[in-house]
Amino acid sequence: MARKPTKPRRQTTTNRGAATRSSAASAPPTLSAAHLQGFVAGCVTGVLASLGTAHWSQQSEEPARARPASPPNLRVETGPRFDFYEVLPNQELDLNPEIEPADLQAPSRDSAQYLLQVGSFRKEADADRRRGELALLGLNASIEAGESNNGRWFRVYLGPFASHSEMARARTLTAEADMDTLLLKREPRSEREVR
Repeated sequence: MARKPTKPRRQTTTNRGAATRSSAASAPPTLSAAHLQGFVAGCVTGVLASLGTAHWSQQSEEPARARPASPPNLRVETGPRFDFYEVLPNQELDLNPEIEPADLQAPSRDSAQYLLQVGSFRKEADADRRRGELALLGLNASIEAGESNNGRWFRVYLGPFASHSEMARARTLTAEADMDTLLLKREPRSEREVR
């Protein structure tokens, strides 16, 4: 009788699962042991840290208990904060008719004039040249001659200005042209001539 060739047997799934389980059970214990060692080390460190904190907190509380607590310095003010509530009702006014009333009029705008001096020259030709340079900038300048201990001087002036903005504009234009200016305040001519 002839035998039929036999096929190798296939492993069943139950055998494979058993083989997988047996290999997992025989896995090296280092992985789970490492987890256990880390857990134990963390617990020990936590306990030591809490004991050390308790030890330090007990030491810091002891000197605080030994010191007597001083009462806080609180100052409570009673009554009004301002004196004028008490002072003003007690004031007496002297309504003597011989006292002159104060001048309540606002000072006039013409009480002072503001000028810009743009140069001071020994020769009138130099002063006239400066006046021409200012005319090219659109500014109207005047020349005044004056005597001093050093001789005769010719001064170039801009103004008087009607407003602060006009004066600022003139100063800006002269500064851009590299001309130095000097701001002067004068009384009006009528008041100067009367004196």
